Amino acid sequence: MPLLYKRNHHLERLDKILNYGIDDAVPAPFYFVPDSVGSIGILVAIVSTPVILWSLFRLKRYGWLLSFFLFIMLPYIATYYFIPNSSWNFVFVIIPLAFLSVYYFILRLTIPNWKEPIFINKPGSDFE
Repeated sequence: MPLLYKRNHHLERLDKILNYGIDDAVPAPFYFVPDSVGSIGILVAIVSTPVILWSLFRLKRYGWLLSFFLFIMLPYIATYYFIPNSSWNFVFVIIPLAFLSVYYFILRLTIPNWKEPIFINKPGSDFE
């Protein structure tokens, strides 16, 4: 008998956002222009990040929120304030984006473990 899970809209939204593939949203001709695919990916990250953070807050996953600010926001703020404008500035902007990709990947892998099963005691089961 398969396990049934409690329905959680915030968890389902988070799972849908993190498992959405960019190849589903971008038409094939855009792949001939790699800059447009990168720009669309950055735009999607900018739009989806507040929704993901709000869902994590509603799910009371404060450790994930803290790690977001430590590993994504703190390096971005540090590079913005402490690194003067130079020719290497674009490299320091890429570092928080790489951390964001790793953060989303790890978050996507852990979401299935957050589902709460519904335990039903049926006649003849071991839990009578």
